[in-house]
Amino acid sequence: EQPTEADIKKIRDYEISDDTSDTKFRHITDMTILTVQLIVEFSKRLPGFDTLLREDQITLLKACSSEVMMLRAARFYDAKTDCIVFGNTLPYTQTSYEFAGLGESSQILFRFCRNLCKMKVDNAEYALLSAIIIFSERPNLKELQKVEKLQEIYLDALRAYVCNQRFPRPGMVFAKLLNILTELRTLGNLNSEVCFSLKLKNKRLP
Repeated sequence: EQPTEADIKKIRDYEISDDTSDTKFRHITDMTILTVQLIVEFSKRLPGFDTLLREDQITLLKACSSEVMMLRAARFYDAKTDCIVFGNTLPYTQTSYEFAGLGESSQILFRFCRNLCKMKVDNAEYALLSAIIIFSERPNLKELQKVEKLQEIYLDALRAYVCNQRFPRPGMVFAKLLNILTELRTLGNLNSEVCFSLKLKNKRLP
């Protein structure tokens, strides 16, 4: 999911020359809000999502947002500039995140982004990984088996895609992609803590 021009216009003007930590913080907050909205829209369009109970849909969305957000950041990482470039084409350096008050989490995020860049994860793999994350086992799901069956469909799709596209060692690549899911659980917890911190400072966060 890419933000539209209308989405970007909703974000307050941001001048690259404005280096105040408050400005960077507010802008990252705005981008976080927009990213959550895009994740919700992406999830709703996934085949099978609309067959789930409303309560389970909400549970999955709340639980997956931080993990998918980290994955999206890696997708928009530019190795040449060592920046994360979102839909507004403005680059976010690790220093930008640190200056905004995100501290150690920015180091972990950028290390994750660099690793995925080295793996050359493509858009199809990012989309399938996102779907697998969304349909993951979470506490308090009422129809867990139904969610697990949906996840298995996307796991099979990822396996088939990798086997057709990732030569000469698709098995190794598939294993590494699955390891990303495990790593994202840890990173997602960290991102949740960061988002909670942002929410304390900015009541506009969902």
